[in-house]
Amino acid sequence: MKCIGKIFIFLIITTIPVNCYQRLAEKYQNYAYIDLSETNWETALPINLSSGWEFYWNQLLDPKDFLNNSTFGDVPVVEFRPWTNLSFPDRKFPAKGYATYHKKIKVQKSFKVKQFSIYFMHLFSSSKVYINGELIQEKGKVSAQLSEIIPDRTNSTIEFLTDQLDLDIVIQIANQDFYQGGPRGEFLIASPSQMHLYKSKNLIVEIFVFGLIFGSVLYHLSFYFINREQRAFLYFSIVCITFLIRIPFLNSKSHSYFIPIQSFEIQSIWLHYVNIFSFVFSILFLSELFKSKQYKYVKNFFYVGAILALYFPFVPKTFQYYLNFLYLVVYLVMFLAFSCFLLYKHKKEAQGLYSMAIALFSLALFCTLSISLNFYGVHGGLYLMIGYLFYVIFQTVSLSKFFAYAIESRANIEMALHEESLHALSKQRAEMQLMVHDQLGANLTDLKVYLERKLASLSDSVKYTFDLDHIYNRVVSIIQSLRNQLLYIEDQNLIFENFVTGLHLTLLRRYSDVGREFEFLPSNDFLNYFNEIKIIGKNQSYFLNIFYMLYEVCTNDIKYGRGESVWKLDYGNGSFYVDQRNLLNLPIEKQKSNLELKSIKQRLSQLNGKLEVQILDESYHLKIQFPT
Repeated sequence: MKCIGKIFIFLIITTIPVNCYQRLAEKYQNYAYIDLSETNWETALPINLSSGWEFYWNQLLDPKDFLNNSTFGDVPVVEFRPWTNLSFPDRKFPAKGYATYHKKIKVQKSFKVKQFSIYFMHLFSSSKVYINGELIQEKGKVSAQLSEIIPDRTNSTIEFLTDQLDLDIVIQIANQDFYQGGPRGEFLIASPSQMHLYKSKNLIVEIFVFGLIFGSVLYHLSFYFINREQRAFLYFSIVCITFLIRIPFLNSKSHSYFIPIQSFEIQSIWLHYVNIFSFVFSILFLSELFKSKQYKYVKNFFYVGAILALYFPFVPKTFQYYLNFLYLVVYLVMFLAFSCFLLYKHKKEAQGLYSMAIALFSLALFCTLSISLNFYGVHGGLYLMIGYLFYVIFQTVSLSKFFAYAIESRANIEMALHEESLHALSKQRAEMQLMVHDQLGANLTDLKVYLERKLASLSDSVKYTFDLDHIYNRVVSIIQSLRNQLLYIEDQNLIFENFVTGLHLTLLRRYSDVGREFEFLPSNDFLNYFNEIKIIGKNQSYFLNIFYMLYEVCTNDIKYGRGESVWKLDYGNGSFYVDQRNLLNLPIEKQKSNLELKSIKQRLSQLNGKLEVQILDESYHLKIQFPT
């Protein structure tokens, strides 16, 4: 439910600009003269006047040409759209040319000074705007001579005062090089305060989308710097950066707040190179994400296209804009098709399959919608930003799952390799034990049996001369030592499987060999800790250090202690606690010099622990504490 709520809030925010202006009433849709005098301009949303414009092809008419209701015959009434998209039964209009658009609006009932604001997206490609006979704005150079046309395509906000009842709007537009000619998008009129609110809402959405994508860039770059082998995160972050670069040039052209507005030619070249970077790093991203097959022919197709596209800005402008548009459409379709193919081909191994599929579907849907609307003459920058955002969000979710899967897979591989190495080591030790037992043990046993026979047949003088009793005792001692060492190796193998059990058996065997009683009391917390943790390659040395330290405590007890030895082991607050008690076998005065416990202290220093010894009469009490 929380996820659905967040998506709902997101959709509300992204659709703010769509609902922050009003359309004309249906009865005014196809009329060049409309009556808006009943409108309360201070509170009314901006009104879209994109329908009902008189269209005069190949004519640059001045406001004086429309005085006294002069007529020009049967004038077509069209929408505020490029003339290349106008369709009349008898003719089509080429991109190159010029035209005049005319509309008249009644804005108030009485003659009083009132301030208005008009806002519209850039035109194709130079323009003059007249209101009530006065030249209000000129962008570029409008001329009937095509060679003299100078394009200037930027958004327009016009504020003006008028005391007239009507607004007579005349717009002259001329185009030479671009593949479309004429106006585009919405033509809005409102009070300055309402127009400022409208533009602020658009800007808020852009900042919102920009911030989310920028956060995604930092998110993926941080993952890449943590794990340099995962270059897919680097490539995707670069793709996100190319999205960020485009956003200020879409919709409200927010880049004008930070840098001087450049000519349309410079903007077009700049965005074209951004498109090249987008497709190159997108294909690198896909190749890095799906490494099992590289599909070199597809990669080379993108690389060759990128190299050729680098030279598009050097061709004549008339062809340059067509080539830029063709490159964008062809390689966008190719990228989406190749992404879907890879997703289908690797559906069994691809992590985040559904998230990636939604990301691609969103990008395809909104990019197609935006390109189609722009080509038709309706501004689609907002939809393109939404497409970027959905693609980045769902692709981020998919990559997060991919990254988690990669880490888990690597951990499983490391665990498998470690278990394999342990198995190999265990096998090697078993073979060594078998060899020692079969060869050295057998030879020592044979020597022991031989000495027993000789001792039984020789006189005491001969035994004394050759000191055969001492030799015999040494052979028995070596056999016992060999047995103990083999058991010690088995104990070491056991502690990697179950630390507590291995430690218990080792201490029990040590005390049993010297005829001492032994009580081993681990707490439940101590047992639970070692039941949950696995002793693997990275922490083996740590637990071996603990084992050796406790082994030396046992050795020290056997050497200087007597009676029953009580061991209590506990775990809590991130630390281990060892409590060992026994009786001393010599008076305290003779033991002080022998109870320095230097080797134990050295082990504890490596574990960052501390040691405390208490001796009272013949009672010996050792306390050890060290962190996990």
